[in-house]
Amino acid sequence: MPACDQCNRGTSTADLTASIISRWGYVITEQEHADHRRLVNRMRKQAPELIHEWTKPLDRIGAREHLEKHGVFVPAGAGMASIGPLTIRQLNLFAYKFVLGLYFEHFHMFLPDTGRVSGFWRTKEDFGREGIPAMLLEMMKQYGTLEQGKWNTREVFEYRYEINEKDGLFACLSRFRGNLFVTGFATRDGSQLGADEPSGWIQPSGLLNILDDPKFEDRP
Repeated sequence: MPACDQCNRGTSTADLTASIISRWGYVITEQEHADHRRLVNRMRKQAPELIHEWTKPLDRIGAREHLEKHGVFVPAGAGMASIGPLTIRQLNLFAYKFVLGLYFEHFHMFLPDTGRVSGFWRTKEDFGREGIPAMLLEMMKQYGTLEQGKWNTREVFEYRYEINEKDGLFACLSRFRGNLFVTGFATRDGSQLGADEPSGWIQPSGLLNILDDPKFEDRP
C-alpha cells in the first residue's frame, strides 16, 4: 500500500521483526536458514536492543516445561528466544500496519481517520494445543494470498477474510510461514463501536504511537 516516508521508516523495524520471527520454525530449509541469518545481521545494525532481548539468558528447562504444560510440543535440541516488551511493541505495530494494508488492498482506499483498526498477533506456540480458534475460521470464509500468474505465496503467506463494503467493515486472519499469525478488524466509521470504545482500537493516524504507548508492551 502507498505510505509516507515517516510511516515507511517508522515501521521498518516492525517489518524486519516479523520477517525474522515468522522464520522461527522447528524445521527450516537451507534457504530459510540463510535468509534468517541475513535478516538477523541487518537487525544487529538496525535495532541491536531486540537482538539483546532475544538472546538474554533464560531458564531453558523452565521454558520447555511451561510450553509442554500448555500442550506445545518442543523438539529435542530446539533453540529458544525471549520475546519481551520491545519485541511485543514491534509485533503489535506490524499487526496493525498489516491490517491497514489489507484494508487498502480490498477497499482500494485508505482507512480514514474517522475509522478504527485493531490487530492481534499470535505465534505457533499459542495455537499449539487447540489450533486456530474455530470461531475465527467460521467467521472468515474468503481466501487470499499474493498471486501473479501461476506464481503465488500460498506456502509462506495466506489469509482468510470477510468484507462489508457498504459499511466499511473488514476482518482478516493471516498466516506467515506457519509461525506467526495476525488477526485484525477495521471499521470505516469508529462510531459503530459505540461510546465505550473497546480497548485496542486506534485511529489510523495513531499507528506510530504504538511504539510509545505503554499498553502496547503487552499482547492484546
